[in-house]
Amino acid sequence: MWCPVCKTEYQEGITACPECGSALEEGTEEDFVTESLCSLKDKDEAKKLLEYLHFSGIKKAEEQEEEGAYVITVPQSQAKQAEKLMRGFMMALQEEQDKTEDTAGDKNKDAETRTYTKKADEYKDVKNSGITFIIFGFIGIAYLILCWLGIIPLTYNEIVLVLLLCMFVFFVAGGFKSVIKSQKIKGQIAEEENLTNELKLWLDENITSGLVKSWKDNSVTDEENELIVISKISSTLSDAYKQLDVSYIEMVADEYFNEKLSGNI
Repeated sequence: MWCPVCKTEYQEGITACPECGSALEEGTEEDFVTESLCSLKDKDEAKKLLEYLHFSGIKKAEEQEEEGAYVITVPQSQAKQAEKLMRGFMMALQEEQDKTEDTAGDKNKDAETRTYTKKADEYKDVKNSGITFIIFGFIGIAYLILCWLGIIPLTYNEIVLVLLLCMFVFFVAGGFKSVIKSQKIKGQIAEEENLTNELKLWLDENITSGLVKSWKDNSVTDEENELIVISKISSTLSDAYKQLDVSYIEMVADEYFNEKLSGNI
């Protein structure tokens, strides 16, 4: 028999705590001895987490204020369950905050969450677009010349002819500009690939199987665990390489997971 207030054990037959008068309850030491789950600075956030734990079956979860922070404690017997619930709560809270920022039109957040295009792919896209514009422009110019020479039996007044000629010349000029730009991008491909390999080597040294195992949540599906692990890899990289673009970090994390960890979750 245990006192839920004093956390003291008594012999069977005693029904009330002689110290505080509370009714004793049956259980083991782990049911009454508590441990700290987390410490939060935001009071509302701590309150929401406490309510979520109570709703999820951790009835004896408590909140204590210590030095300006709010410490959530749970019985030792439910500590592992509470930790899983807390991780789910924090992920849901982060998603809610992200949605709020998106609704408010946070441009910086939009930039961070955009899909990253690798330099090799960007090079091909820009080069192909440039070549397409050049070909289309020259075909248009040739068409106008044939019309002007009377080879093609179509006539345009001088104003329309000049406007069409300007449009096709603009296509050719824009095409050459894109091709030149693609060559600059091509020069960045090797640099990006070297950086990507450097990050993956760093991950090899710092992402252990034990760490990945600790990130997994056995209460969710394998697909959800994959997203959790990729997110953790991305966060770990971001902490180590704060100067790099977030979307690039996410691309590397996704590639690394598919190359080294996919199928092991």
